Amino acid sequence: MQRAALMLAAIAASSSLSFGTEKLSVRERPLSDYSALRDRPLFSPDRTAPVTFVAAEPEPVVVQPEPEPEPPPPAAAPDWQLVGIVRSEKLNSATFTAPTEVAAFTLRTGESREGWTLKVVGQFEVNLDGAGGRASLRFSDEPGGEQMFPPEGPPPTLSGG
Repeated sequence: MQRAALMLAAIAASSSLSFGTEKLSVRERPLSDYSALRDRPLFSPDRTAPVTFVAAEPEPVVVQPEPEPEPPPPAAAPDWQLVGIVRSEKLNSATFTAPTEVAAFTLRTGESREGWTLKVVGQFEVNLDGAGGRASLRFSDEPGGEQMFPPEGPPPTLSGG
């Protein structure tokens, strides 16, 4: 009986010596408990720590920004003649003729033709937006189809004579 008690005491003493007073599992132990294994690896012939690899600092790469492409030249205004305008609360449209077509055509606000979209219908002019920008067409009083623009000065006055 004494022999069994002595063996139990020896087992208890050896377990407290090998693990200390803490009873943590391998996963719960801090990494600092295993520093000796890193510093003196068990399976290395000379038991010296491996040389730590330090990557060389990469050289900075300077990327030259690509030059911005030149914007395309603005597209010329369409070769249309404004011949009519309809303006109301529900409908705004403009009628045009083109030298390449026999019949006139009509565009409502927001409709497009040949890459030009009717954006604004004014009293005497319309604004069209296209890939090259904005074009403004006005009524013509010339039979040849030249666009009419208002005079640059003050409006003429009527004088009684």
